[in-house]
Amino acid sequence: MMYIGLAVLGFIASIYGTIIGAGGGFIIVPFLLMLTDLSPATAAATGLALVFFNASTSIFAFIKQKRILLYTGLIISLGAIPGTFIGSWLVVRSPEHVFKIVFAVTLIGLGAFLLWKNFRKADKSSDAQKTEHDIHEMSWGYGIKIGLVGILLGTISSFFGIGGGWLLVPILVYGFGVSVHYATATSIFSLAIYSGIGLIQPIIHGRVDWAVAAFCGIGVLIGGQAGALVSSKISGGTITKLLAFIVIIIGIKLMFT
Repeated sequence: MMYIGLAVLGFIASIYGTIIGAGGGFIIVPFLLMLTDLSPATAAATGLALVFFNASTSIFAFIKQKRILLYTGLIISLGAIPGTFIGSWLVVRSPEHVFKIVFAVTLIGLGAFLLWKNFRKADKSSDAQKTEHDIHEMSWGYGIKIGLVGILLGTISSFFGIGGGWLLVPILVYGFGVSVHYATATSIFSLAIYSGIGLIQPIIHGRVDWAVAAFCGIGVLIGGQAGALVSSKISGGTITKLLAFIVIIIGIKLMFT
């Protein structure tokens, strides 16, 4: 019965995570911590494995939709590589209660920020901003800035096991003026690269629970494809609100677990 529940969790997390460009790990990891006896390090590593699986199987639909900013995604991924090793090093050295509190506060803070920005700009369109051409025309300064973002995301991704897309999408939208629909697809593309690299250390050290990953993965495979299709049919504002509400709810729940 528990394994069926894991498959359902994987499906829900994957379809929702793909829609908002976050991979679904930010849903899976808190539930693994709440519903199983996995340690934070194992939950994070298992969540990261599922993020990689979700992202790598979802990008094909986004490629067909021509929504991925390849230049931006590759620079982020390159910057994330050193960050993934930093995150893996930190997670095994952090006490469980500290891990949960930091995770919860981060989620709640991000959700509040997204709601504030979304309501503040409710009268403006967020779906027709920078194009792929605009990104390529930017200076070296853009590349350096987006590379530093990659380092941050790689560290967060491996530390929490949640991929970092929940943070990358707001950064691209509000920090660099990228359309929400381009940002979500580019986030999934980046996740497929740097989450795979971030898995190297956890796999070597045996921190991934492969049984949990396998049953969640069944749901992730189906949900990822469905999420990619659904995301192209809903507005950027709706995507932002979905992201904001879910991270706040999960953060509050995790804080009192």
